[in-house]
Amino acid sequence: MLIKSVSRTNPLKIIALTACLAMPLLAMPSAGMAAEKPTLYERLGGYDAITAVTHDVAARLMADPKMGRFWAHRGKDGIDREVQLIIDFIANQAGGPRYYTGRDMKLAHVGMRIDGEDWDRLITHLKATLDKFNVPQKERADVLAFFESTRKDIVEVK
Repeated sequence: MLIKSVSRTNPLKIIALTACLAMPLLAMPSAGMAAEKPTLYERLGGYDAITAVTHDVAARLMADPKMGRFWAHRGKDGIDREVQLIIDFIANQAGGPRYYTGRDMKLAHVGMRIDGEDWDRLITHLKATLDKFNVPQKERADVLAFFESTRKDIVEVK
């Protein structure tokens, strides 16, 4: 019945119908197509690697004489929750399957009076951790660029 009704239809409708039927075929990857580039999440080693790096950086920051003030007088549960939010945020932003439920970076850091020196200390500790885990140069550069992209929303005091 479809053939009969199409034969009496405007030729433009036939072309449109053909295009609609062909769309799924066009979307299918062919054997000759290059594979999708892995996400930063995948290139870093996934959830476990991001978790290990985040815990290492957090421990360094908490032990830092200036940075430790951000965790002083907080319970273990609150610190654990905050570290988990950081893990989820990084994993999500790096293209992983994690869902980030926290606030945006600006709102999460407003009122903390984070200054340029605080930021520089964060980056110093992050670089030390990336060295410790032997993160390859390309991924290292991508991680540092990602962190730098959040600076404007985190640093309040110029």
